Amino acid sequence: MRIGMLGAAWIGPMGLIEPANEIDGVEVAGVAARDPQRARAYAAEHGIPMVFDSYDDLLGSGEVDAIYNPLPNSHHARWTIAALEAGKPVLLEKPYTANADEARQVADAAEQTGLVVMEAYHWRFHPQADRAIELVSSGAVGEVTHVEAAMVFPSMHGPDDIRFRYDLAGGALMDTGSYALSNLRAFGELDVVRAESEEMAPDVDRRTTAELRYRNGGATASMLSEFTGTDQKAELGDPEDIDPDAFDFEFRAEVVVNGTEGQLHIDNPLAPMWGRGLTITDPNGETVLQEAAEPVATYTCQLRAFRTCVEDGGPNLYPPSESIKTMELIDAVYEAAGLPVRVGV
Repeated sequence: MRIGMLGAAWIGPMGLIEPANEIDGVEVAGVAARDPQRARAYAAEHGIPMVFDSYDDLLGSGEVDAIYNPLPNSHHARWTIAALEAGKPVLLEKPYTANADEARQVADAAEQTGLVVMEAYHWRFHPQADRAIELVSSGAVGEVTHVEAAMVFPSMHGPDDIRFRYDLAGGALMDTGSYALSNLRAFGELDVVRAESEEMAPDVDRRTTAELRYRNGGATASMLSEFTGTDQKAELGDPEDIDPDAFDFEFRAEVVVNGTEGQLHIDNPLAPMWGRGLTITDPNGETVLQEAAEPVATYTCQLRAFRTCVEDGGPNLYPPSESIKTMELIDAVYEAAGLPVRVGV
């Protein structure tokens, strides 16, 4: 499978290039960027053999079999639909689109073309995700009462970064929060009860919290999404020159499932091999289960699943139908927090 990258994105090495080096039968064959010079430099740095002058040229190439789309959120729908219309399946970075309406448009295009679109919630493709869902479904913590998901990332990027621009469909909820909501959704469908946001720019959240309720019973849920350090960038200068001791590097990624008979703690579902794995404690706080995660990167699991889905007809663990539901929930949280839903181009 020869994969072409849309954009010279910073996530490319972690999300695609390094995993491709670990999987037989997968090659990162080409890249295109708005600035062809940047694309050439990116290709040279990462050993990508082909550089295309435009996104359209890449999509139209017979030397590319599939597309990886890590463009800004506002461009996800437009270029994913274009890729499908060009006959290329797509591994689409999260969040799926700028909003739920766009998500439905992408889903329609995938259905009409019969091609795979897989959203890159990489945590979902690691074996630990299935194991956690299995434990909860089997009653390992009893009846679920409350699920918490917290995704707090440090950010040394200034206000012009794509994550902090409304015109590019940015915001903490779209980034860290989309992970949190997708984790919560692993245990059932949700409705938003209330939400609050702190803005770092007009209509752009640096922190969003939400309280939710599961539809399949009386269980509740809560979500925290946040970028830390966003107010320090102007004082500290270029990210490459920042002294770590002078910067807020808080990182928190965890999911906690509370039940009538215990609690399941999922430590760092985004990078299980670096976390403490799965821990179940009883109501007295005594550990009754401790499982380390398999030592494989989530992104490697994701790319392997994409190849299997496209080439062998394997399962799509995050198909358009799931992506629509997650985007509907993101829209609902923004609306409850009094912020506008994101828009695409």
